[in-house]
Amino acid sequence: MLSMPEIGIDQPLPRLEVKGKGEAAAKTQNIMGLFDSLKLCKFAMFGGLKMTPILAWYNMVTGNSMTMEEFLKTGERIFNLKRMYNVRCGISRKDDTLPARFLTLKHEGEGLNPNLPPLGELLYDYYKFRGWNEEGIPTPEKLKELGL
Repeated sequence: MLSMPEIGIDQPLPRLEVKGKGEAAAKTQNIMGLFDSLKLCKFAMFGGLKMTPILAWYNMVTGNSMTMEEFLKTGERIFNLKRMYNVRCGISRKDDTLPARFLTLKHEGEGLNPNLPPLGELLYDYYKFRGWNEEGIPTPEKLKELGL
């Protein structure tokens, strides 16, 4: 994962660390919603493109004067709208999973990490940061906060 100081991710998180992964995943997903909506190539991030110039471009093109906080909140709104659509289609926690082999097969051999991902703990932290209930559904409070 890249570092993105503008959204509070100053450095890549340790690979096996659980703490902070839910927040980092949610923030990154919000950013990707903005990239998709603005028709920006996500690979530009690997070239060093940061959020500040993207926001400046957006403001110049639209004539708006959106702040970084408002811009990031827009990404959060986009992601929650997508989730609510999926919830309406029956998506919930049961669908937020990984392939079975990722959750059951320990990797053994030289240079391989034998740890299995603690998916329940990761989902708990992710849902908590998102403001969703334990089934992965945005709460009425979160939807109100986002104006949805």
